[in-house]
Amino acid sequence: MSGTYPVASNRICLTLVTNLSSAMLVKPCMQIRELTKSDALEYRGLRLRALKEYPTVFSSSYEVEREWPLARFADRLAETPGSTDAFMLGCFVEDDLVGSLGFFRYEAPKEMHTGRIIAVHVAAEHQGSGYGRAMVAAALERARRISGLSTIQLTATTTNEPAKSLYASFGFEICGTTPRAMLVEGEYIDEHLMVLKLD
Repeated sequence: MSGTYPVASNRICLTLVTNLSSAMLVKPCMQIRELTKSDALEYRGLRLRALKEYPTVFSSSYEVEREWPLARFADRLAETPGSTDAFMLGCFVEDDLVGSLGFFRYEAPKEMHTGRIIAVHVAAEHQGSGYGRAMVAAALERARRISGLSTIQLTATTTNEPAKSLYASFGFEICGTTPRAMLVEGEYIDEHLMVLKLD
């Protein structure tokens, strides 16, 4: 459930997002909600742009995913709605999808205490506006409500200082580094594993 309330001007809005659990007030004219298969076209565009513009950040590639049919992106989004243990959030500004973030919980019995944030991205022209922070906050708020979840992991390339700083501000700590985690156009990319303990 969401509602739009005018403040100061009819052209400025504040959106209350309540379907992530307790109501959360977010930035003017911004809405964070779970993506569904009906968002597949916009999600595909944002995802392909991210892969093309930031090839050293994602393990997948533009060349691979541009060949995927739209139905494959729709199927990816259709897997998560209503799920407690996995979701894909989208950040909308003036009804345009400008950011996305994925989360899943490990399924193995000895790993079910751990969740993972993946594929965090904000379109270049919207970076620095707080949208990435809002998505991470929304994801953590929802993850904290998952019974038995005590640890959240994510990875960040060692040179991605803005991402590392953002995650650290939420309490994530670097607990290890994977040398040569990716090989992109002949260049090895190292990755940090970052962990947040919820208990």
